[in-house]
Amino acid sequence: MAPNSNRQQTSFPNLPYPLLRDDEPKSGQQWIASKRIQDGAEGLWRIHDSLYDLTDFISSHPGGSQWLEYTKGTDITEQFETHHINSVAAEILPKYFIRKTSAPRNSPFTFNEDGFYRTLKIKIATKLKDVPKDARKKSDFVSDVLFILLLIGSPLCCWTWTQHLLLGALSTVALGYLLSALTICAHNYFHRSDSWRMYLFNVSGFSYADWRITHAMSHHLHTNTAQDIELSLVEPFLQFLPNPNKPIWAQMAAFYYPIVFAFTSLAVLIKELVLGFTDHHDKKFSWANIIPFLLPVWMWMASGLFLPWVIAVWIATVMISSEIFMIFGLTAGHHSHNNFFEGDIPREEYLDWGIHQLDTVIERVEYAGNHFKSLTRFGDHALHHLFPTLDHAELKYLYPTLLEHCEKFEMQLRMTNFYEALISHSKQLIRKRPHDFIKRKLIS
Repeated sequence: MAPNSNRQQTSFPNLPYPLLRDDEPKSGQQWIASKRIQDGAEGLWRIHDSLYDLTDFISSHPGGSQWLEYTKGTDITEQFETHHINSVAAEILPKYFIRKTSAPRNSPFTFNEDGFYRTLKIKIATKLKDVPKDARKKSDFVSDVLFILLLIGSPLCCWTWTQHLLLGALSTVALGYLLSALTICAHNYFHRSDSWRMYLFNVSGFSYADWRITHAMSHHLHTNTAQDIELSLVEPFLQFLPNPNKPIWAQMAAFYYPIVFAFTSLAVLIKELVLGFTDHHDKKFSWANIIPFLLPVWMWMASGLFLPWVIAVWIATVMISSEIFMIFGLTAGHHSHNNFFEGDIPREEYLDWGIHQLDTVIERVEYAGNHFKSLTRFGDHALHHLFPTLDHAELKYLYPTLLEHCEKFEMQLRMTNFYEALISHSKQLIRKRPHDFIKRKLIS
């Protein structure tokens, strides 16, 4: 079925609906292809209302070439504003200026000089000077220890099965939790410049390269809007948008989403291989797609266990990891029934990007200030979304600045706990009626 190019968004009816959002199979490359058609970047890189040719800068980009290679021909305003805290990038940008664009931006978000986000970014840039210089080493240490424990624990888990079935089952659960913690920890790295630790994200069956699009570029920058591909990737099984025509079986997703979560990693792994081999929207198969299979090979070689049994233990481990990963991910703050979603009435037709982020997140209070929990359970989520290139070890030092800034702009950083977030996530799957954030603004 051909995409409906005349369809508009519900919350922002002045914006065209993402052209390929509902086409199958859904992928990050498909999302990028849609933006190239609709963003008015004319084959270049668009930032606000200007076009730039960054071709000569790709190889020298401090964050790595992949970010610019992926985004050529699209509007990267949100990426540019949120991924560069200091003024260095803005100072060199005029060198690559080509011309102004006449087409309006296909985005409701603003970055005004005196707005919430721009003024917060200046404060954060100043505060970062007081953050301990070795803070990031704490995250490096945690990720390295988790990786070493996985290398030791995975063949040990296989051996345990030969000694006692109950102990084998318990060790598999523990190994699955360890793998999920490593995967979430690796998420801290693919947001930033290239490093070997970002490849650890692939061990569980996911793809850091694909998530740089679906998560870092789509979900992070267009949270809970029609441009958030992470919402569409789980449809029709999990329908988070408040659709008045949402079927009853979808509203009952709380009864079956644990099954969906358990199979997510394996489904993504298979999908990655298929789309890569079929060159779907120019998606390429790379050596990084082999990484998930290195773990079972290592388990087999180090344990000496019968290969089919090793594969069974590996699959069980990946499924347990997937379950935990998805539960922590979908209770991180964005899937509460009190948050803004496409279909709700936004507080403004065009609104500050930072204010939108606060409308789409409810922070988990029990992870606040705990570096290990924050790093391995998607904690400190509000600041992570506002400044995704910062390390999780740095975030706890910045919350006083954020809270003071929220008070100045009469905004609220909402808080919850894990169990309330889990219930609220289920309520959002049920929700059909839109929220009116204009009324909420007036009340606050």
